[in-house]
Amino acid sequence: MNFITQLRRYRWIVTGRWKIRRQILAAKNKGSIKIVVGSGYTDFEGWIGTDLPHFNILKKEDWQYFFEGCTIDNLLAEHVFEHLTQEQSKLALELAAPFVKKGGVFRIAVPDGFNPDPTYIEYVRPGGNGDGADDHKILWTYKTLSQTGEAAGYKAELKEHYTEEGKLMEGELSDDRGIILRCRDKSEHQFSKRSLIVDFVKG
Repeated sequence: MNFITQLRRYRWIVTGRWKIRRQILAAKNKGSIKIVVGSGYTDFEGWIGTDLPHFNILKKEDWQYFFEGCTIDNLLAEHVFEHLTQEQSKLALELAAPFVKKGGVFRIAVPDGFNPDPTYIEYVRPGGNGDGADDHKILWTYKTLSQTGEAAGYKAELKEHYTEEGKLMEGELSDDRGIILRCRDKSEHQFSKRSLIVDFVKG
């Protein structure tokens, strides 16, 4: 990468970070801050999309830069935390916690390790044959994900998951806390009709 390319990339990152910070301050003035992490190309009305390299949820200084003096109402991460280790996931939740209001929600959706379909498991497991599975670090279950969030100081509310016996459990899944595209009634993809979905509520 030559100097000009490096300079352009640096300007793109700095400009992107400044734009996100400006959106957060504008949302604060309106009374509600809703953040999507690892947003990719998703764009939900009323939500601020963030992603690498502008916002690294594993860096304390990034949380401080974007949210110092702000209180987050909702956070949403759809199929992001399978790309982190369990230790990294706990860290991300801990770093977010000081900026989340009491009663605020961090909604997380990931592939479900208790899904009874072996073809699905092969598709989503770390090193599996599905899109992005080569970068998956962990195959979560409702137990491991709930325990990780609760260890970070949140209360876990299960919204969609399979049990050890392969039984599908469905709780109320209002879009108010964040739209999950890979879930019941929204996805037409063979391996995206279900996710493990947990709402982590800040106490």
